[in-house]
Amino acid sequence: MMPLVARAQNAVVADDTGSDDGIAETIRARDSQLHDEMKTRKSRRTTWMHELGLDVAFTYDALALGALGEDDGWGSSAGDATLNVRWQINADSSKAPFSLNMRARHRHAYSDLSPSELRRETCALWGYVDGFTDAGLEVPEVYFEDRLFDKRLTLRLGLMAIDDLLDSHRLRSAKRSFLNQAFSSSPGVGFPGAGMGLIARWEDRSGWDATLAVSNLESSNLDETAKWRLKSDALFEAVQLGYKFDGLAGKPARVQLMAWNADALPEAGLSSGRGANLTLEQKWGARGRSFLRYAWADGEAAATAHFAALGAALDFREADRLGVSVAGGKSSDEEGDRQGVLEIFYRRQIGTSLFITPDFQFVIGDGIGGGADWLLIGGVRVGFTF
Repeated sequence: MMPLVARAQNAVVADDTGSDDGIAETIRARDSQLHDEMKTRKSRRTTWMHELGLDVAFTYDALALGALGEDDGWGSSAGDATLNVRWQINADSSKAPFSLNMRARHRHAYSDLSPSELRRETCALWGYVDGFTDAGLEVPEVYFEDRLFDKRLTLRLGLMAIDDLLDSHRLRSAKRSFLNQAFSSSPGVGFPGAGMGLIARWEDRSGWDATLAVSNLESSNLDETAKWRLKSDALFEAVQLGYKFDGLAGKPARVQLMAWNADALPEAGLSSGRGANLTLEQKWGARGRSFLRYAWADGEAAATAHFAALGAALDFREADRLGVSVAGGKSSDEEGDRQGVLEIFYRRQIGTSLFITPDFQFVIGDGIGGGADWLLIGGVRVGFTF
């Protein structure tokens, strides 16, 4: 649930030069005149979008995910088509850029079972994947963003995923990094799904940042819904403090502490609750990155009462990535089930727009897999960026 610019960076969208080289080789073999014409049309389109201040990105991701227990097995698959649009209303060079941002998506299952439904089928505390539902067409974000005081103050108002700027880390992306919600979402926080909200973040030149956020509460972010009812009186509030510093071996690091409160939402089966989260990120070597997080919550607003996660990833070449992570948590209900997960993935970039990512998860814990207490999860994720 990141903004368009951050999504483009995580997706490693190729620059114009790389794309032109690939197109040129194909078209020169057929017709050099057609190649010149396409270059001209592309230049005009780019100029037209630049004059209007438009940034547009389209991605399509597909996932096949299977689960194997002691006696049972489950198979699932789904696709996700997402369109991100950012309209820079004033000049790009402005010291106070003001923009309108929109995200629309169509999520659809290829099989009778979508990957997100494996959580319910196997009695897991949180999902094996963030997203990849069968929800159909949704518009989870339409919001204004204003950046003031030399872009140190960020204000967002509108329909949004409020966890975009809260309790996040650089490896939190189910489309480009870890699939499991232990790493791509926040099982220890009672975040709402997409709702009407307000976020204010101040980033000080000394390395400190502070974020205040409030949103109406329509559903849980772990349920992956984006409803526009706007009828709920329940609210979610959070305050977060962060600090950037030189960590181990003088490499960049960041620590953040967040406190939150969520009202009860009986019609959605959500209890009230509050909690706190601590996250530490550390860069290591030339292309390595790691994170450590701990979360505590009371009540049943969050899936877990106690939760901890540790993960690391190493980038190769331009955009290949190897990631390993572990996590464990205790449920927030009276049963107090404990579950844990180990996940390993390797993301391979092919060309400028294609990503193929094999993923492996080993899940253990109370009641998992219909009583087997363990599951093997294997999947392949394919992503296209246009």
